[in-house]
Amino acid sequence: MPCQSSLPGTGLSTTDTLRSRCSRASPCVRASSTVTNQPTPYPSPSRNPRNIPAAMARSARELPPQYYAAARSGHRSSSSSSAAASCVVAILFLLLAAGGGAAALFILYRPRAPAIAVTAVQLPTFASANGTVAFTFQQLASVRNPNRSPLAHYDSSLHVAYGGGEVGSMYIPAGQIDGGRTQYMATSFTVPAFAVAGPAASAAQPATISVPASGPSPHVTAALLEQPPVMDVDSLLVVKGKVTVLKVLTHHVEAAKVCRIGVSPADGRVLGFRC
Repeated sequence: MPCQSSLPGTGLSTTDTLRSRCSRASPCVRASSTVTNQPTPYPSPSRNPRNIPAAMARSARELPPQYYAAARSGHRSSSSSSAAASCVVAILFLLLAAGGGAAALFILYRPRAPAIAVTAVQLPTFASANGTVAFTFQQLASVRNPNRSPLAHYDSSLHVAYGGGEVGSMYIPAGQIDGGRTQYMATSFTVPAFAVAGPAASAAQPATISVPASGPSPHVTAALLEQPPVMDVDSLLVVKGKVTVLKVLTHHVEAAKVCRIGVSPADGRVLGFRC
């Protein structure tokens, strides 16, 4: 509380004196207020909570806005390059995985041609006359499907040739062979008469040998012991079909087996065959 006592010799109270002094000191108050609005000086290092030097804080506050924009753009470019590199690595990994899977599927389900093996050849009927022969040709063959998928065979055929020319053929009915299974194909058809040449023609004609009562002469014995002539007949078995891989892809397969058969022109016995 201000004192209400008066100053000696003036007749004024203490309150009036202070008011007069304040009115006279108003310019000073305005000056002090002007000084107060000025920027507050930086605190001393001892009062800095982070213990940052005043010069460094002042330089950080005085950096232009372009500096911060450049820093942000550099950070964004590095992040985008890292994301692009990650995408490239992921794409390469997916491509390698897809290639490996395709290679494995190709190895497991690769379409392969059937395997043919001829097991028997016979000529049940055989006739020869005037240098020509005619017979019935029979062949038994096994066809194995090495694929995992079924083999649907069609347009298969068996051909018989003599002397480089075809003398008979037949078509094999269509069918299906399961994966990894073997199917036997028995074929039989009549070969019409065709001319034979060379020793086979002479052997096809019956020969009469006269033997005297004293016994055969040496040259007759040698003729009887001679190896009989052989008529070479060729057979060609063709198996065609298709294999469906994974129930989506269809692949055409074909296999063939050629055999040479030795036939006796005298009676049509099969002396042997080689495939």
